[in-house]
Amino acid sequence: MIIVTFSDPEEQVVEKIKAVLAEDQEIECLSVDDNKEMTFGDMEIRTKQRKVLFKGKEVELTAREFDVLYTLAYYHDQVLTTRQIYKAITGEDVAGDYHGIESSVYSIRKKLGRNIIQNIRGYGYQLKKET
Repeated sequence: MIIVTFSDPEEQVVEKIKAVLAEDQEIECLSVDDNKEMTFGDMEIRTKQRKVLFKGKEVELTAREFDVLYTLAYYHDQVLTTRQIYKAITGEDVAGDYHGIESSVYSIRKKLGRNIIQNIRGYGYQLKKET
């Protein structure tokens, strides 16, 4: 559902429509049990050990923070909404409050740097291509 007021700038209306369309993209529930290692600039994600190295040093992440970062890394070429991230982590496609995802993004930024995750206004999050 899109709610638009007459005072909304045209750009905001377009962003709202893009966000609704993005919800329709199929996102699969991810399993972080694989042995995949991913590298993005100075960051390395070691899936099997559930470790993240940044500039060669291990960074302590909670289970949820790791899952959010892994999801953004796995779908690094896409912008994901909080709902899509939640679905990829839990396998559940429920409408609700995704504040936990937003809190995890905030914590990841504090630990790895503010620019590691881009916020695409009115749309979602994307892992920055070069960290």
